[in-house]
Parts: sequence; C-alpha cells; structure tokens
Amino acid sequence: MSDGGDNPLRQLAAAWEAATAVAAEWAERTAAVTSEAFQRTATVTSEAVQKLVSDPAIRTVLEGWRISPLWSRQDCECLCAISHPDDRGVCDHHAVITRRISDQEVPLCAPCAVAQGVAEQSR
Repeated sequence: MSDGGDNPLRQLAAAWEAATAVAAEWAERTAAVTSEAFQRTATVTSEAVQKLVSDPAIRTVLEGWRISPLWSRQDCECLCAISHPDDRGVCDHHAVITRRISDQEVPLCAPCAVAQGVAEQSR
C-alpha cells in the first residue's frame, strides 16, 4: 500500500493550501503598502489644500465662482461676444456654474466658464 503521497487529490489539496498561503501573504503585504501610501498621500493632499485655501488670491477666485446643483438646470447667460470674443460658438447653453460679475450671479456653461478664464489670463 502507498502512504497517500501519490494520491492526486492529496497532491491537489497540498498545492491548493500552498497557493492560498502565498495569496494571503501577498494580500496582507499589498494592503499594508497601499494603506501606507494612502496615508502619505492624504497628509500631502491635506497640507496642499490648506495652503490653497489660505492663499488670498485663491480665496478671491473661489468667492467669485459658485457651482450650481445638477437639478437646478439653467441656461447659460454668458455674453460670449464680450466675455470671450476669441472663442465664440463654444457655448452649450447648460449652466453648471455661476460667476459673480458686477454684483450679479451669472449662470455659465462649462465651455464659457473655461473660455472666460482663458480670456482673462491672456489680458
């Protein structure tokens, strides 16, 4: 009689046990490295956000722009010919953000908001 070492089912069970042990070790190491990387990234991101929020220039820009909720569909009210004359025809007419211009909140679509930003940077 054999001692069972040649039994294909026992060999399969032994191989399966070894494979699951390797997979479990890999999962533990991957989880540890991922957790460490996430914690580092979260710390760096938090510091960067704090620097940005405390920057007076960024605060001024943030106060001038407001994001509108998706359910409050509005038409874009950009005066394209005046606000971004080099980028006429980009308007998609679906406002997603508002911008304070002369004490009024003006609804803008994303293409017009970007075009206005580019136009202002080139001035």
